[in-house]
Amino acid sequence: MADITPLFELLENADLIVGSRIDERRVLRLSAGQLSDIGAEAAVLIRAEALTYEVGSMTHSATLSMGGGTQPCASVSCRIRHVDQLVQFAAFYSDRVYIHNFLSNHEHHPDFGYIPSIEERRYTLLDDLHVLSRLRPLIEAGLIVPVTSTREVCSQCIALDAFGADADKRFLRERKQLAKRFLEEMTIALDYCEGEWSLACQAPEELLEHGGAYTSYNAPPEPLAQMPRILQRALDGETVPLSRAVRLRLKHHEDLAGDILGSVVFEMAVSKILRTSYVSETELPIKILSAVSGDRDLARRNSLVQKHLTSIVPFIGDASPATVVQLRQREEESFLTYRQALNRAIDDVRAQRANLKESDARAIYSDVIAPGLARLDRAVRTARRDLLKDLGRSVTAWAGAITFGMYTGLLPDQLLGVAKALGLTKILVDFGQAAAKLMSPQDAIKKEDLYFLWRVRQMSHQRRRMRPADKSVT
Repeated sequence: MADITPLFELLENADLIVGSRIDERRVLRLSAGQLSDIGAEAAVLIRAEALTYEVGSMTHSATLSMGGGTQPCASVSCRIRHVDQLVQFAAFYSDRVYIHNFLSNHEHHPDFGYIPSIEERRYTLLDDLHVLSRLRPLIEAGLIVPVTSTREVCSQCIALDAFGADADKRFLRERKQLAKRFLEEMTIALDYCEGEWSLACQAPEELLEHGGAYTSYNAPPEPLAQMPRILQRALDGETVPLSRAVRLRLKHHEDLAGDILGSVVFEMAVSKILRTSYVSETELPIKILSAVSGDRDLARRNSLVQKHLTSIVPFIGDASPATVVQLRQREEESFLTYRQALNRAIDDVRAQRANLKESDARAIYSDVIAPGLARLDRAVRTARRDLLKDLGRSVTAWAGAITFGMYTGLLPDQLLGVAKALGLTKILVDFGQAAAKLMSPQDAIKKEDLYFLWRVRQMSHQRRRMRPADKSVT
């Protein structure tokens, strides 16, 4: 069992988490000051600047959304869906993934736009705890590390420091292009309901998760506050579409571009400090990072692995992440061999295709992974059959010796002497060796590229068999 991490120690000391259980009643009684204190304490626990930098291309920094953040969608179900993908990536591929320590967000609440009520702040923390609980096995194993992002606010400076001359200009160019895409491809409508104003946005899913987003305000946002006719239509219950000219003045397209760039800045800052590579669940941040850094190849492969991992390893969801972590720790060499083989298979496909599609990922499984696992199955069956054959011969020989011992009245502890006298000592040795090998016939395949994945699949089958049968209610 891994030692408790400082983040969970903080939460347990505050009685918000008791063992594996979240104390929801305690969370929903926190005062505003207590919420801010928890955020402030969490913020100082793991600062990126205080960590030593990593070595190697298999340490990663994840986007804010992939790390369980509230952007672009604050729904806890969406956040958990993102972190479940991250858990799979971390368990089956990465050496370590750094994510934003979103508990630090509670240190301050916004003093502009929409100001959440104390109840909303409590429920946000409750959602945060559910997300963290999902990540806990890998956080405690050190495979996922929440870090508080840098306090630097100048994204151009971060780009310049991280990637050298002209990176700030490339970053500014990407920001402008992204804002322009939002302006041209997104529609915005103004709504009013029970004292709350909101902007309802629709855009391609590459720009907005689910193809839409809502931003709430306690008061009409500027410059709409100076447009009484539009406000009155909303007050009368109409959903008011905003023209391009109004959207241009509203500058919401720049705000949404800024949200995405905020995730990119986090990755750039962590990459600069810890020398990590990037991983994202969507293509857009990878495009931006690749354009700014010039490191297109590694970032794209990370993204492809994350996106298509469940197609490449279709039984990944049947394996408990905690069990996979334990297996990784026991079979570290086998894990590294498997990952190297996986990267070779992916790179072979990418060499033939500009973009890896889901059908290509499934082909990696059917053409490379599945035949490899089947070959290991055959090797284990053959080894077990041969060992049983050898063991069977030894058992037959020993049955004669034991019968002889019983017939002559010799005690069992005298059988060794009898075996020696009869020249049967080698059978005793063979019996012991064969029995030992029979306990782990997979030893014959331990050096194979896909041995680690074969072991995961075995555990997946066992876990599936242990599940209670589904019972239909009619």
